[in-house]
Amino acid sequence: MIQSKTLKLRKTLIFILLISIFFIISFTINSTQGLSQNSINSNIKISETKEYKKQWLDNSNFTLPYDTWYSEIDGDNSDIYPISVAGEAGYKVIGEEYTFSEISGIPSISDWAQVHNPEFPLFPDTATINAAGCFVSHEFAELADQTPSVHWERNVSLPLDMSDYIITSASLQAVVNGTVTASPGDWAGRGVETPGDTTGGGNTQNFTFDYVRFYVLFSDLTKQKVYEVAYNQTKDLGKDSAGLIDTMADTFMNVVPEEDLIFYLSSVLATDNHNFTITLGMRIWCEDNFISDRDYWNALVIKSCELSFTYQKKINQFTDLSWNQIGDTIVGDNVQVTGGNLKFKYKIDQQWPGVLSPNSELQIKINDNPLLETIKLTEASLNFQEAKPSGFDVRSNILKDVNITLSIHLFLGDTFPLSENYTISITDVYLEITYIEIIPPSEFEPWIFAGLFIIVAMGAAALTGFLIGYIKVWRFPIPIRKIRKYSKTLEEEIGPKVPIIRRKSAFHKSYDSELQKTSQFLKGEPLDGKMAREKLLGKESVNAKNTVDLKE
Repeated sequence: MIQSKTLKLRKTLIFILLISIFFIISFTINSTQGLSQNSINSNIKISETKEYKKQWLDNSNFTLPYDTWYSEIDGDNSDIYPISVAGEAGYKVIGEEYTFSEISGIPSISDWAQVHNPEFPLFPDTATINAAGCFVSHEFAELADQTPSVHWERNVSLPLDMSDYIITSASLQAVVNGTVTASPGDWAGRGVETPGDTTGGGNTQNFTFDYVRFYVLFSDLTKQKVYEVAYNQTKDLGKDSAGLIDTMADTFMNVVPEEDLIFYLSSVLATDNHNFTITLGMRIWCEDNFISDRDYWNALVIKSCELSFTYQKKINQFTDLSWNQIGDTIVGDNVQVTGGNLKFKYKIDQQWPGVLSPNSELQIKINDNPLLETIKLTEASLNFQEAKPSGFDVRSNILKDVNITLSIHLFLGDTFPLSENYTISITDVYLEITYIEIIPPSEFEPWIFAGLFIIVAMGAAALTGFLIGYIKVWRFPIPIRKIRKYSKTLEEEIGPKVPIIRRKSAFHKSYDSELQKTSQFLKGEPLDGKMAREKLLGKESVNAKNTVDLKE
């Protein structure tokens, strides 16, 4: 009965231990996971996020002096320059217009130099400048020069470098007249032959007849470029039907179209950008119509020459002027830029000439990275207006760990002439940047996790050790434990300190010991073995047996 209760108690204790170990292990795992999850949740909940919205620029309305703003020019700095006015920053596009009109009226001998025509180097009989103008007279006789010519040149020098100007208009007028002997067309008459004239003798040669060519030339000083820009070649001056003398009244030379005149002027000026030469010329052609032909040119005159042209400032393509400011830096691994918005106002002082320059515009750059959106100058008004009412989204251009630089450029997208100044102005420039800073939570001390885990692990280990010890040792009675302990030592070379003897040997030893106690009372011969032993022993035999049983 007692043994059964002990067994039940042992089973109950084992069950409780197993449940306890399971509970501790589960608690340890759950606690660790819970703490870890709580730590993660704590990081999410406890991590603080601060949002900042900052105006990144100083002096947005351009209060003088512009300490934080500076300007830069890329390209021809004679085309554009910055201007500083209280409350605004400006871009001035420089326009200029000049007119050349120094050549006009009757040529003067002080302005024009007589020179040879290199292609027809012989002068006429008379060539001079007088009150009538450039005057020539010439008589052709058989075997005499048939192609006399003369030039009067004038070098023109312009004070400005014409490489920086564009000729926008040009005008040329030259008036000529002439008087010749018309008939008879023989040796005595000295008549000039024209188509339809009687040349006498019937033996005529009249492929071209007789004529004079008046002309005006443009050339560079070195005569590498020479252009005829106006001319008049007679056809019927000297016709017999006019009588003895034929006269051509004041007549304008034929002038090339204005666009060609501009081109020729620009071409000869491109040689040294300041100088060119204008030439007034005559060339006489006397066809040898028959033997001993004679032609008499009484008076050939270039009466006047008028040259004028207008040139305007040349604005070079890709010229660029910018107003810039270097802002602060956004730093930090835990900082994230969430937005950027740029706003500013602009205006122009007069309507931009879109026909001349449709591609000129305002451009925006942040750290030299341009925005795709631009503002055409043709859209500018005379009063300040928002460049974009909602502002420009510049989020993708905002970088961390570098100074944030804003540049607003006036970009001239064409080469064009400009006669007057244009001023584009900006003001109220605001660059608003939003960013967040993630502030990590206070760190949960790692030793708390480690300490808790160690304590729980030690508890689990202690219970596990107790259970193992109970299963292996403590569930047995003490004698059995000793026997199990001693049995483990049997395999050792040195035997156990407590000797173990067999049951039979122990009995005989105890029997002999008891027998010695009674031997002193027995006298005589011993009785028969078994019966005498039983009689003599009596009660003592029974005690001895019980003793042996107890030892077993």
